[in-house]
Formats: sequence, structure tokens, C-alpha cells
Amino acid sequence: MAEAAVLPRVGALSATQLSGPIVIMLVLVMLVVPLPPTAISFLFALNISAGLVILAASLYVPSPSEFSSFPSVLLATTMMRLALNVATARAILLNGYTGPGAAGDVIESFGQFAVGGNYVVGGIIFLILIIINFVVVTRGASRVAEVSARFMLDSLPGRQMAIDAEINAGILSPQAAERRRDVLRREADFFGAMDGASKFVRGDVVAAMIILVVNMLGGLIIGTLQDGLPLADAARTYTLLTVGDGLAAQIPSLTISVAAGLIVTRVSTGEDIGEQIKSQLSRYPQALAIAAAIMGAIGLVPQMAHIPFLLLAVALGVTAWRLSKKMQREDAQTASGNTATAPLEVKTDTLTDVTGIDPLGLSIGFALTPLVAQGEGRMLSRLTAVRQRYGRAMGFLVPAVHIRDSSDLAAHGYRFTLRGAAIGGGEVWPGQWLAIEGPMVVDKLTEGRPVRDPAFGQPAMWIAQNAIPQAEELGYTVVDAPSTIATHFAELLKKNGAELLGRPQVEGLMTKLAETTPRLAEDVRTNLSMGLIRQVLQALLAEEVPIRDFERIAEALVEAADGLNKDFDRLLAAVRLRLGRFIVTQFAGGEAVLKVAVLQQQLEELIAKSLRTGRDAGIGSEIEAETAGHLRTAAEIAARAMRSRGQKPVLVVQGLLRRSVARTLGSIIPVIALEEVPETMPLQVVETAEPGREHE
Repeated sequence: MAEAAVLPRVGALSATQLSGPIVIMLVLVMLVVPLPPTAISFLFALNISAGLVILAASLYVPSPSEFSSFPSVLLATTMMRLALNVATARAILLNGYTGPGAAGDVIESFGQFAVGGNYVVGGIIFLILIIINFVVVTRGASRVAEVSARFMLDSLPGRQMAIDAEINAGILSPQAAERRRDVLRREADFFGAMDGASKFVRGDVVAAMIILVVNMLGGLIIGTLQDGLPLADAARTYTLLTVGDGLAAQIPSLTISVAAGLIVTRVSTGEDIGEQIKSQLSRYPQALAIAAAIMGAIGLVPQMAHIPFLLLAVALGVTAWRLSKKMQREDAQTASGNTATAPLEVKTDTLTDVTGIDPLGLSIGFALTPLVAQGEGRMLSRLTAVRQRYGRAMGFLVPAVHIRDSSDLAAHGYRFTLRGAAIGGGEVWPGQWLAIEGPMVVDKLTEGRPVRDPAFGQPAMWIAQNAIPQAEELGYTVVDAPSTIATHFAELLKKNGAELLGRPQVEGLMTKLAETTPRLAEDVRTNLSMGLIRQVLQALLAEEVPIRDFERIAEALVEAADGLNKDFDRLLAAVRLRLGRFIVTQFAGGEAVLKVAVLQQQLEELIAKSLRTGRDAGIGSEIEAETAGHLRTAAEIAARAMRSRGQKPVLVVQGLLRRSVARTLGSIIPVIALEEVPETMPLQVVETAEPGREHE
């Protein structure tokens, strides 16, 4: 029964699935079985055609990872070539005495026609090919493959974090993110495999040199001692056969080495190499003009070959002139297109327009109006996705963003407002891309508009679309103009989202609570004012604590309000204590232990003393100015150290100090109370915030 089950599967194998075993069997046959001259000629022709196909494919493949099977192909062709070398060596040594056709027509043709029957010339050409292949092509390709693999693996964490950040900002859908991750995985696998596969190519060249010497010496010994040929005849016959064999083998070896070099030195642009070179050279007509002038000057030198240089000078000059005219036309069309950009729809103001204040607003310069138009950049949908994602994460409805054009802004400027007050802005250039520096950048871009990333303040540069592959190869994170604005909006929501929680949103939460637990909702309304509830919720949001579990928050508020005289700081502490497990989970990152920073004991005592002796002593009171300065500096150093190790920064302090410390540190580092950490969550202190480290 088992055999019957296996046979249909074997019979169902396609020709593609059988190609691997066939190649292995063919290699074994060439290594073991003496082959007739006709078979050797056919295999040489197959070897040469395979090299040409691979070289052509490397020219047209749009990116290296699109030819992900290349390392395996490289190994397979190398093994085929080495096995063929063994087969031809056997044929030459066994049958060389019969004449030039002993190892097939291909070897005879290369030995007779390609080098004119002169084995000295053939040997020199063979050595030249070996030098080109070994010293130039394979060594360079091997080094590039090694460096590419290292840089690819070094930049992998940063590129993965960039994808995660775009998901969190609502720029990427989960499906698009998975596709990007798949591309990253394939690129990492490809360059890692190429690093090893390039060593096979170099080894193949070394083997060819050794085989040449062995065949010549072996042929002389066999021809003179066993076959009785005169030394001169033996030298001529076996040397021509060996040189023909070497040339026939080195041509496909050289083509595949060149293909390997082209593959590993490619920059992914979505174009084949011909289109890449044409599009990039055509951007610099002045370079062609300079070359034309130099070629013309050389052509006018006395006793120089005038015609070739002057013809090339004319060709380069005409090409430079045509490219320059083409670029001028394109610039004129772009300028007219920008001038003709339709303004946003203008309508007559009403009383609501002049007295109402938008909860969230975005003002843009006239050059950014195409981004708002339907189908241009999808900025509206991206802002909506960011707003909805933040609302779902934090637990309340975020109002829509009202977009309008503004003559007060620069042409490429934008400004976000919250209830009429500016909270952030910047400039973007539609049609260009923002390349943001990160920790994985290995070299700086030289062409572009240097700026600061508006969302995080990182050094960045606005670049043209054709410079994206270079920027990504150097380790930059590249985003378009709408994504830049959307990411900035996401960060502004995190910093200012608490102010968006107004009475309507709180009323909505209370209405939902009344539908599920009406008695609890009644107790909340009886014991607490809407203003105080909103104040507590805003304080939670300000420290990025979601209010999704409003029922538990309401329970904590009711219980705390009975005996604490409705003091805001004590109410907030009670709510955070109730939400402790949820708060801590955000920083644990799925691990069983919470890695934290703590205050140095002397600094903690100094803060406690400052709070006891201050004018407003108590929970949440202000820390004395000098102590607060030391605290901020020490906390910044501790947070930076944790981030450098890939850990989420979080500072644990005593419950009585938490509110004051958190208010002092702001967004430097999140602060949680020791009492908020569940007993089941062990703590691991990885950093100590101490004033003595201020200058590290």
C-alpha cells in the first residue's frame, strides 16, 4: 500500500521538479563516466548558453532580490563547469594522441580558430582571462557581496522598526506591512547567500588555473612516455587541447562572474540596468558636454586618430544638447502645472465660520492643495486612519480634522491646530521624498534639501524619487510627503491628545456606562462632577494611559471619592492603582519581567524632602527647581541608555512621589509607582538615575 501511495506522487513530478535531480546525475556522470567527444561538445555549448542566459537575466532583473535563486544557480553552474573540466581532462589525457578533435569540436575550434592554432597566443589569452576574472571581477564581486550582507543585516532591525512605526501611525495596512517584511526577509536571505556563493566563483577560477597546468604536464608525460609522440608534437597537441579547454570553460565562467558582479552591485529602482544607466546619465547633460569637449580637443591633436574622436565628440555634444532642451521643456511644464493648481473651494463665511473653533485643524500652503485633492497622496484617508487608530487605542472618539488652505503659510508649509492654537507644523515638498537619518545610516546623502524630520526632529533630507534606492541602501528611512504629515500628526496626538477629551466625549463615556452598569453610572454622577472626571481622564491620557476600561476607572473613582474628599491627585493615584496591571503590561513588552530604571537613593530622598518643605507640600506638588534640573538630566541619561539596548524606558518611584516626578519629567520617560506593579510581575533594575552621571 505504501509503495502504491508513493508511485503516483513520483509520477506526478513535473519537469521543473525533476531538473534538480537531473543536474546532480549529470554532474556525477561527468565525474565518473568517460564521455564521447560529441557529448563533451554539447555540454560545452550548454555551459556557454547557460552563462549567457544568466548574464542577460542579471541585466534585466529590476532588483537583486527578484533573482533570489541566483546563489543556487551560481553553485549549480560552478559544479557543472568543474565536472566538465574533469570530463575534458580525462578525454584529453586518454585520447589526445589522436589529434585536435580528441575532446570534441568545441575545444578544437577554440584551440584552432580562436587563437589561430598558436598555443602560445592561446596560453597568453587564457592567462589574461584568468587575471580579469580572478583579480578584477570575482574579487570585487566577493567583496561587494560581503559588505552588502553585513550592511543588510545591520540595517534590518532599523528597517523593521520603521515598518512598525508606519503601522502604528496608520500609514501602512497589515497586509502592506507583511509584504514589506517579506521583501526584507528575501533581501537578507539573498545577500547572506551571495556572501557565501561568491566564494565558489573565486574557487572555480583557481581550479581552472591548476587544471590547466595539470593537463599540460600530464599530456606531455603521457604523450611522450606512453603514446610515443615526439616532444614537440606532444607539446603542440596537448597544449592546444588544454588551452582550447581552458578558453571554452573560462568564457562562461567570466560571463557568470560578471553576472554576479552586476547582481550584487545593483541598486533596486524597479528598472533594468540599461534603463537605470540611461535615466541617471540623462539627468546630467553637462557631463556629456564636458566629455564632448575633451574628446574634440583630443581629436584635434596632431598625429592623433582624428575621425573616431571627432565623431564621438559630435555624438556626445548632440546628445547633451538634446537632453538639455528636454529638461528645459519638462521644467517649464512642471512650473506651469504648479501655477495652474486649482485652489481649494472658496465659500462665503457664515457666523459659525467666524466664531467656531475646530477641535482639530490643519492649515496648508497653496503648493500642498494637490495632496488634499481626491486620489492625490491619500492624505485625507491617512489622517483619518491615524485619528481612528489613536481613538481606538486610547478609548475615546477623536474629532475629525478640518483642513483649509492658508495664505499666512509658506507655499509648502502646514500647521496643525488644537482648538485654534498651533501645536506643530513644518514644510513638505509634494513629489519628493523625505529620507530620515537613523542609527543604521552608514553614509550621508549629498544631494537634496537638508531639513529636520518634523515628527521626531531627526536630521533628514528631501530627495527626488530616483534617489530613493540609494537612500535606502545607506540606511535611511524614506517616506513621501503625505506620510510625513500623517506621522507628525500621530506624534502630535500622543503629546496633545488629552486636550481633545472634552465634555461631549466624557458624556459619551458616561452614556455608554449607563447602558451597561446604570447603578455605577448613577454613583459616579452623584459623587463626582463632570469636570473632575474629565480632569482625571485627561491626566491618564497625558501619560498615554488608555481609558478604554472606563468601567474600572469609574469603580475606582467612586470608591476613592467616598473617603478622600475628592482630591484630584489622590483620585488619579487610586485610578492608576486600579489600572496597574494594564499600565505595567505596556512596558513589559510581553516579557515575564519588567525592566525598569530607579532613582538613586540620595536623589529620591532629596525629592521627598523638597516636597515636604515646599509651599504646596503634598501629592503632586512641585519639586524645587535645582533638584528638578538634576532629576531631568539623570532621567534623560537613563532613558537613553535603555533605548540603546532596545528596552522601553520606564522609571519606578514611590507612590507618594510619582505624580510630582511625572509632572517634572514630562515626556522624558514614563513614570509608574511601585505600588502599581502587580505582585506577580518581578522587577529587574537595569538603570539608576543619578546626578553623578550628568556628563556621560
